[in-house]
Amino acid sequence: DIEHRDRCENADGKNTNDMEDLNHAIDKSGKTIEHLGNEEERLLDDIEVLEAEIKKTKEDMDEALALRNNEVAEFRQAMKDDTDAIALLQQAMAALRHFFDKNNIKLELLATKAGQEPEYSVDRDKAPETSWSGPNYTGRKEESGGIVAILEMC
Repeated sequence: DIEHRDRCENADGKNTNDMEDLNHAIDKSGKTIEHLGNEEERLLDDIEVLEAEIKKTKEDMDEALALRNNEVAEFRQAMKDDTDAIALLQQAMAALRHFFDKNNIKLELLATKAGQEPEYSVDRDKAPETSWSGPNYTGRKEESGGIVAILEMC
């Protein structure tokens, strides 16, 4: 039986080829598994780094939120302080107007030419003499409007 022998030899050759192909596939799969294992380790390391960055970013965001909230609180306090200061200035202006009206003092600003120096009768470094007592005190009427004008600018 030559045919049977040929068939057996062909089958044996085919089996040998199939075994070589399978062994090659096993080696290739082993290398792929090893490569994928290395890739897995690299990806796990990348994930760990990214999670640390996410944690740091969240901490930075929390810190920024706290700073912003503090700044908003400081701004609101400053706005309240400014509003209170405006009310206080308005009360001061009303008190000054009442004082000036009560004492018949006009609220006028003296017009001086720009760059014009005041004229001094004695010494420019000597303070003027004042009298703060007595029934004839009228204050310095020519300067009475200045403080109110300054307060009104606020």
